[in-house]
Amino acid sequence: MRVGQGGTGPGPHTPDGSAVELYEVTQARGEDELIHAAIEPHSSILELGCGTGRITRPLLALGHDVVAVDESAEMIARVTGTETIRATIGDLRLGRTFDVVLMMSFLINVADDAERLRLLRTCAEHVRPGGSVLLQQEVPGTRHAPAVMEREHSKMVISDVEDLPDGAQAATLTHTINGRTWSQHIITKNLSEHALSTQLTEAGLHRTGYLTPDKMWLRAQPTG
Repeated sequence: MRVGQGGTGPGPHTPDGSAVELYEVTQARGEDELIHAAIEPHSSILELGCGTGRITRPLLALGHDVVAVDESAEMIARVTGTETIRATIGDLRLGRTFDVVLMMSFLINVADDAERLRLLRTCAEHVRPGGSVLLQQEVPGTRHAPAVMEREHSKMVISDVEDLPDGAQAATLTHTINGRTWSQHIITKNLSEHALSTQLTEAGLHRTGYLTPDKMWLRAQPTG
């Protein structure tokens, strides 16, 4: 059994194996428009795990005020035109709140339950009363499976799928874009609605709805 996370391919990688240059060449695929439609114009947004700014830039262009956070110095150095903060999400405490806290890239699907709660508490700490926490999760009820997904000039292959204890699952994601290839071994945990609701409650949040029919995108708000 392969244990742990890591990545291979051109350029620098973050501790979890994410390839900085892969993030840099990957474009928004409608996420910015989905988020924009779900929030008020000119919202203040705290983006947790911004990477190289793939979604930061279009949200800024749409008129929002974005503070971008990432733990990777290589990632955050590529985000320009707005305030950036290098920090681990679970440790972040800015002492201010935002209209929207955004956490994408399936960070909510971290396999460690305690770490997930830390992430959610950071979200709760930074959203204003009546504001929204927008979360992107793996589609509930589905797991990784060997698959090939192709777009123009790019391909992603999911392989080496392994079931792990406590409902976690490992897989290798291999991306090829314009002839360059990156692979990342990931470990995630697909959450039931009940499990996620329980952790949201513990963090001081409650789910108020979904942004998409497949429930990949959900909205939570502060309790009380």
